[in-house]
Amino acid sequence: MKEWYSEAGLTPAAYWTLAWEQAAQSDSRVGNDAEEESYWQQHAPVYDERNPLAPYTAELMGTVIASLRSGDELLEVGPGTGGFTQLLAPYVGKLTVVEPSAAMYEILARSWEQSGLAQAVPEAIHAKWEESSGLACDVLFSANAFYRIRDMKESLAQMNLTARRRVYLVQSIGLPFAHPLRVMYGGKQLERSRAQVLCDILQEMEIAHQMDTFAVQRKSGAIHDVALISWDT
Repeated sequence: MKEWYSEAGLTPAAYWTLAWEQAAQSDSRVGNDAEEESYWQQHAPVYDERNPLAPYTAELMGTVIASLRSGDELLEVGPGTGGFTQLLAPYVGKLTVVEPSAAMYEILARSWEQSGLAQAVPEAIHAKWEESSGLACDVLFSANAFYRIRDMKESLAQMNLTARRRVYLVQSIGLPFAHPLRVMYGGKQLERSRAQVLCDILQEMEIAHQMDTFAVQRKSGAIHDVALISWDT
């Protein structure tokens, strides 16, 4: 890992930030909150119909659920329309979500009411993770919610401090479901999967962690890997 980044002249955290900055130049959603919300106002209502991930992750989620306790306070960062949230809710005592998109949370709440779940719709903190503070939980969970985070090292440090026991991060791998982090540097285009860079940053931070990969067949029939990155806090 160190050799790959040293050849590029970057640390893993710096690589992530540079990839974010370069992506923001070509995709206004990356850095513009209003553009992002406008996008979800159009697309959130059909998000779960197109090609959802959560319903096809039984093996992966079984690993997460096996570690949960009935009295746990769980915090989910970026739940979107709540596919994973609904899977987690029956196994914890309290579930709170950090979701900056009003459009996404509206669909989450509507879907929740139709689901028949005994638990009340989770309380939402309407903010970006990077701008949240003073939160605490037993377990923190987040799935595919990292693409708009500029300073991933700081965000991971915040997750590590927030969770009293364990952190779980889910990240899809491979096109068309997850683009690699691309950087133009020194006249060359570098590519590394988002999941791998997350692990590399954790290693840079000296946080012991593990990454397990699961082959997932999506609604479309396409099969790809999904990473489950986790660590004890």
